[in-house]
Amino acid sequence: MKSKIKGHDGKRVNLILTGASLVTLLFWTPAKDPFNIVKLWILILFGSYLLGQLISNFFDKSTRNLVKQLKGPYLAVGSFVLLSLVAGLMTDFKYTAFVGESQRNTGFIAYFFLSVFFLMALTDIDLKHVEKVFVFAIGLGTVMGLYGVMQHYGSDFIKWNNPYNSIISTVGNPDFAGAMMSILLVLSVASLFATSWNLVVKAAVAAQALMILIVIYWSNARQGLLSAAIGIGIFAVVFIWQRIRILGIISAAGGILVFFLGLLGIFQVGPLTHYLYKSSVTVRGYYWRAGIDMFSSNPWFGVGLDRYGAYFRSFRSPQYPVNYGYEITSTAAHNVLIQIFATGGIFVGLAYLSITGFVIYSGIQGIRKNQGNARLLVAGVFAAWVAYFAQSIVSIDNIGIAIWGWVLGGAVIGISRTRILEKLEEPQNKGRIVAKPQSSMTLAQPIISGVLVLAVFFLVIPMYKGETESQNVGRYAMPQTQSDRQSFHDLLKKTIELPLLNPNYEAELAVKFAQSGFVNESFNYLKQIQTADPESYTAPNIAADFYEQLKQPQNAIAQRLRLQQLDPWGAANLLKLAKDYLAVGNKAEAQKIGKKIIAMKARPEVIAEVHTALGV
Repeated sequence: MKSKIKGHDGKRVNLILTGASLVTLLFWTPAKDPFNIVKLWILILFGSYLLGQLISNFFDKSTRNLVKQLKGPYLAVGSFVLLSLVAGLMTDFKYTAFVGESQRNTGFIAYFFLSVFFLMALTDIDLKHVEKVFVFAIGLGTVMGLYGVMQHYGSDFIKWNNPYNSIISTVGNPDFAGAMMSILLVLSVASLFATSWNLVVKAAVAAQALMILIVIYWSNARQGLLSAAIGIGIFAVVFIWQRIRILGIISAAGGILVFFLGLLGIFQVGPLTHYLYKSSVTVRGYYWRAGIDMFSSNPWFGVGLDRYGAYFRSFRSPQYPVNYGYEITSTAAHNVLIQIFATGGIFVGLAYLSITGFVIYSGIQGIRKNQGNARLLVAGVFAAWVAYFAQSIVSIDNIGIAIWGWVLGGAVIGISRTRILEKLEEPQNKGRIVAKPQSSMTLAQPIISGVLVLAVFFLVIPMYKGETESQNVGRYAMPQTQSDRQSFHDLLKKTIELPLLNPNYEAELAVKFAQSGFVNESFNYLKQIQTADPESYTAPNIAADFYEQLKQPQNAIAQRLRLQQLDPWGAANLLKLAKDYLAVGNKAEAQKIGKKIIAMKARPEVIAEVHTALGV
């Protein structure tokens, strides 16, 4: 029986899930950032096409009633997008607000198109098409799992410059790989009990699930194992409850107990500490507290969309650099909820909470209202979303993972509602559901989507050029002759003036200007970076180092004072500042700074140098 929604014969569901799968899978080594920015491009291109379909839903009579039924989630997502746009316009540096932090790319553009995927999923994914979610997830999990096996055994076809565990799969980091595969593992396990597939297919899925579990274990991503356990546990409780209610109650109570013991173990308390605690949990505490302080200091609009990294140094605990080093920083709170409140403010945060609330409420209602396999299908998708949400408490919104959090969240609402299907009572059609003639909006939809895709190419192409040209520049050796220097200069100038160039790449190119002998131009570009982004730590840090190499300590002092404002607890910078004061003959100021470094209880090697260089 086909749904009356135009185009809703499963093709739009296929498009949604294909887009989500490709966002997770694709990377491209010619880009300077082969993972995150590439996933943003795929998100933008698929999202813009889906946006055309979403727009048509509001004007097409065959879908308008459905949109009205879903007005609560639509309003929540619309509010989130609108308030995020306001927060982005209020952000001090618009590139980061909209494109996002380097190697994160979770600015307004990413969340806008994630929202499009969410709305399309809740509109189009219903119980009739929900098995497609499981099929795509199993396919994606198989590819990621096999690639993880290859990486574990040293057979990766790409030689990554990878300081982590070898299993980075297609998302660039072992924690991300473990987290993503945990979500897919939940869907694989649920499909064994929720679908009516034959035994041969289920045996293959069971083997695939075992492979994914082993790869997650190899990745050493505890958050992946824990989020998978939470998701599978929720599904198991529903499965048992449906058959024997009393056992369901007992298993639910046991699951809650194990969950809290696991939570305590993560925080180094209780019997599960040895199995679940990692030192990275402690450092996350510093990230969370810094994010909470950012929100407390800027409650209305936050510190700016995706600007956590720009403000982390000024909000981090004084103990953080002592424990982890003065040059170690973070660009994310490693907790999505804290990150959104810290960078977007209270209104954006509450809108995000309302979306989360709709997903949780819909999931519970869908499990409660449905029976048999339908209930298990709802429970499987909801459990996978819970696995996403669980890992988001201790991780960042990596685009390759986040796309599934938003698609599954929308799907939970979609499969939990009751879709009203009208019947045409004409004699020849009595008792059958038939399609109405296509409306003009339905016919225009591909044109709208095509125009939107073409339009976003003007956004993607400049970013593509910036990524590839910056990567190409890095392959050149420093020129040795005057003619080579001029050619290299022209290449640098052409690259640094590309539109939408990542600010970090601009700083790297400015360094190359200086290294190839064009020092004045280097300083000019560093100044431009600081003017565009007053919170930039990289540009004044580079400029200070250059001035010191040029034996211009007075100019270096101005830059290091700016760095002190940006990072009050940066003892390494303060030590260099003190040495610059000594170089200009201001011993009193140098010793004053030295005493401040000692009072900060800086790292032993820094204290030792204070004593040696400053005589304090």
